[in-house]
Amino acid sequence: MVQRRSGIDRSEQMVDDNNRSQSRSSLCNIPKHPSTYTESTLKRTIDHFYVSEGHRYKAPGPTEYLPIGRPGEVAIYQDSLKAGLRFPLHPFLVEFFCTFNLSPGQLVPNALRMLNYYLLVCVRRGVEPSVDVFRLLFEMKLLDRYDCYVVLSHRDRGLPSHDHFKIPNCPSSNSGWKNRYFFVKPVAGNFSFPLDWGVPPLEEFNSTPILSEQEIDSLIILRATEPLGRSMNDALTDDALVSAGIGRPYDMSADQFTEDFLEELARKNTRGQRKRRREGRSVPSPSSDAAPVGGQQTIEPVEVQGT
Repeated sequence: MVQRRSGIDRSEQMVDDNNRSQSRSSLCNIPKHPSTYTESTLKRTIDHFYVSEGHRYKAPGPTEYLPIGRPGEVAIYQDSLKAGLRFPLHPFLVEFFCTFNLSPGQLVPNALRMLNYYLLVCVRRGVEPSVDVFRLLFEMKLLDRYDCYVVLSHRDRGLPSHDHFKIPNCPSSNSGWKNRYFFVKPVAGNFSFPLDWGVPPLEEFNSTPILSEQEIDSLIILRATEPLGRSMNDALTDDALVSAGIGRPYDMSADQFTEDFLEELARKNTRGQRKRRREGRSVPSPSSDAAPVGGQQTIEPVEVQGT
């Protein structure tokens, strides 16, 4: 049921949300996932996906097993870029991450697709994107076996088909995505969203929001919109992302790039595992016990300047 609210100053609400976010404790444990990125594969990613000018990109060092960067850095997954993540983030995405005290790396690739698709539909239909409307359309869950990764599921599926927000099909698998990450930081200034991984606020997100009259009108328009494609890849094309104010043109359809890229990463990872075994060091598997955040890093990773 949609609840209405009287006119509320959005800036005041954001202050309250940020105060609540700051009062939450950050996650103390994040699963170990050594990245398969190297200097060469990082350069290929930067050349292929437009991350943005004015940022530095860094491949993790051989002893960095956590997707947690040093101060001022954020971990970015290659599959997140495929899902449409670009810098600088759209203001709606910044508001989303700040409201729920989450870092972009905590959203699984398909969750990012949901966010970007919602934003795209709002732009196409000329409505203001709203975090509360998004909350009414989607439900937040945790990824199986992990308490830090966020999954978004379609909340409207229980309604008659003509009454729900229609979304294209997401990829059924993003296998291996947690091992494909690198670090990003601005050349100047700081990111405007949380860098520390926060506790996903399931209860807060999944509670029924109270919508303004404008948001109720937007909800009606969004639910009446036909899907923009059969699949998310059809909908979130380069031109579509640019039209929504997300990044600039890039080639999302280069399947050969993805296949070659993943094969190269797999070879690099296999060689790295053999080397560490020879040196008497084990490589944590995806199911390894979580390791404390903020573990000491001993190797300075390679930095690549964006152009």
